[in-house]
Amino acid sequence: MTPYYEQDGIVIYHGDCREILPTLPKVDLVLTDPPYDAKTHRGAITVAASVQSSKDSGVSFSCLDDVQGVTLALLALSQRWVIAFCALEQLGAYAAAAGGAWVRAGVWDKIAPSPQITGDRPGQAVEGIAIMHNPGRKKWNRGGGAGIWRFLPDKGATRPDHPTPKPEGLMASLVSDFSDSGDTILDPFMGSGTTLVAAKRLGRKCIGIEIEEKYCEIAARRLQQGALDLFGASA
Repeated sequence: MTPYYEQDGIVIYHGDCREILPTLPKVDLVLTDPPYDAKTHRGAITVAASVQSSKDSGVSFSCLDDVQGVTLALLALSQRWVIAFCALEQLGAYAAAAGGAWVRAGVWDKIAPSPQITGDRPGQAVEGIAIMHNPGRKKWNRGGGAGIWRFLPDKGATRPDHPTPKPEGLMASLVSDFSDSGDTILDPFMGSGTTLVAAKRLGRKCIGIEIEEKYCEIAARRLQQGALDLFGASA
């Protein structure tokens, strides 16, 4: 399959990851942010409509209704770790799907999360991180550190034009924690490409897959701009 973008060890494929994954070689780490469950998607759409923000609206991609299938496909491609963001309520489904490959649940602490707009219940403080590992000796780069990552969500000019972006600092921390220089990372739900941007800055190779072409273009522009920033070149 012809890549949408390929430069300096970073590759983007435009298409359905279910069709592309079987064509790929094994990687060192899968780090990805798949769609969440149906209830979370409905809530995101409701919030977006309430705040009427172009960057917070348009959660048009489908919810994830096959956690088991996705989990098994990702474990089949990783030689070691599989790290997947999810709603807290989905962590049990990931654990059940992973079986003996399940390690534990981690969380992204947003530090200053959005308030609950209805005011009738606590707001969502954190998002889940399903941490899995194929059979074999486990190694990560933060020693006895806990499975919690504290980063503010990107806002304003730093926020990519995507409804559910993760902060670059968060993704860079996960890349550093679970991989080594020169490793190859796979993100089959790459969105606006933050995993790829972080991987490039940290000297990793990375493969991204995205079904919506507009996000492939955003990711390619971010990677190109990152290269210009890194080498001090002008456009």
